[in-house]
Parts: sequence; structure tokens; C-alpha cells
Amino acid sequence: MELILVDPGIENVREVKPIAQRLAQLQGKRIGLLDNNKPNADKFLAYVGEFLKERYDGVGLIAKRKMSRTKADCLQEIHDRCDLVINAFGD
Repeated sequence: MELILVDPGIENVREVKPIAQRLAQLQGKRIGLLDNNKPNADKFLAYVGEFLKERYDGVGLIAKRKMSRTKADCLQEIHDRCDLVINAFGD
């Protein structure tokens, strides 16, 4: 799958390749929910987590909150424990 990044403020469009491979399925996967500690990021991730649990059997959620803008102590842990991670930026 190919992603196309579009910025309405510029005329050029460039193709962006995904960093990680897509999972074939979400059933039984461990999904990390990484909150950047901004207002409402936790609420959005809670909604996304419930959405995924309703639709995919056996999904496990691991929620973490990133307490710093520059680094997160939990990144290695969430990498090691999760099959995929959703990162949310609130405000």
C-alpha cells in the first residue's frame, strides 16, 4: 500500500512509504496506545481502544502515557510488548 501526503499549502505532492509492514489481521494482537500527555489524547485513545475491542476478537490493549516531549521511558517496553502502536496527539 502506498500513502500520498497532501498539503493544501503547497503544489507538490510526494509519495510516502510506510515505515512498518501492515498486519494481516488484528485478532489476538497486542495494541499499544501511546498518549503524548496533551489534553484529550487519552480520551481519543480510549475511544479507539474500545472501537478495536468491539471489532476484533482477543485484542489486548496496553496504554502508556509519554510524560516528556523529548523522550519516553516507556518506548522500549511498548515496543517489546506490542504488535503495533497507535500514537495520539491531543489538544
